[in-house]
Amino acid sequence: MNIRCFSLLVVLTILLLVSSSASAVLDYKDKEIVSADTVIDDDLLIYGDNVDIRGTVLGDVMAFGESVRISGNVTGDVMACGGKVTISGIVGDDIRIGAIEVVIEGNVGDDVFVGATTVEVSEEAYIGGDMVFGSGRMDIWGEVAGNIEGRAGDVVLAGPVGGNVELEVGNINVLSTARINGTIEYTSPRKVTIPPSTVIQEVSFTRQEPTGIFNIPETISIFIGWLIRFVYLLIIALLVLVLLPDHVEAVARNIPENPILNLAMGFALVVIGFVGSVVFMVTVIGIPIGLILLFVTLFALYAARLYFGLWMGRLIFSRLGKESKPWMDMVLGVLVLFILTSLPWVGGLIYLVVTFMVIGVIFSTMRGSAKA
Repeated sequence: MNIRCFSLLVVLTILLLVSSSASAVLDYKDKEIVSADTVIDDDLLIYGDNVDIRGTVLGDVMAFGESVRISGNVTGDVMACGGKVTISGIVGDDIRIGAIEVVIEGNVGDDVFVGATTVEVSEEAYIGGDMVFGSGRMDIWGEVAGNIEGRAGDVVLAGPVGGNVELEVGNINVLSTARINGTIEYTSPRKVTIPPSTVIQEVSFTRQEPTGIFNIPETISIFIGWLIRFVYLLIIALLVLVLLPDHVEAVARNIPENPILNLAMGFALVVIGFVGSVVFMVTVIGIPIGLILLFVTLFALYAARLYFGLWMGRLIFSRLGKESKPWMDMVLGVLVLFILTSLPWVGGLIYLVVTFMVIGVIFSTMRGSAKA
């Protein structure tokens, strides 16, 4: 699967996962999205093949595309996802990024949370809060005012750090230009030489045997476990599709409708399910009802993804111009969603938002059918 298709899948998924309450919604391709002289006095949800925000946004930004560049001024938070994400402007608050490649060369007012294959914080960059990351390679040449915490294959520290540094790495290279005002704690297969003038406080090293891609048996074990969970979920999804085809189709059709309302409703229903089951089980007479309610709630939390999988698989085939059958939609959609929910940092959030939203859609669909 090439980067373009992967980015498209991420865009299609996240667009319904994150808050669609943003007032300004733009969808352009291969052209400047927000011009330098544009001021948007609201939150912005924006997506396309190539997203370029050169103007000013007086609020939060959620941007998704194959390429995302923010070279203007954003006063609030930024959440971005794509093939390559570049922050070269000014962001007033936090940024949260999931991408293949990330480049930060601007000014970030607060914390940075990023998951990517490669991340570069250029010499011109300034991060006013903490830096939290998971990546294959991380190069930090600019200034981080807070702490740095993360996990990567290779890390280069070359700029000033206002707080502590805590890393789990395959290899770390601290250059003489770095200046860490706190401590460095790193876990790695090998101990490295750190220039003494670069660390104000102590350096702590913990030796760890190579893991992950270097440990073939462990990698195989992790993959097999992941595959078993996926197959189990897929079997349940296909069984539900065979036994309740009309119900699944009806719910899948309603997923694009009122996503924020359904998200809130789904969250409320889950809370009611757990609280209600506890209340019923307090009394001896209500224990059976409480157990049934608890089982239904837990099953909904597990199986809600299959409805979203059917909808997403159908949408992907449609965007690719391919004809498909319901079982094909289900297999592709569940696979893509399973991969997305397995991602570090953002996977849990995607799972919760999808689950709560679909539970809300199920309730709305069943209520609509009852009234009919």
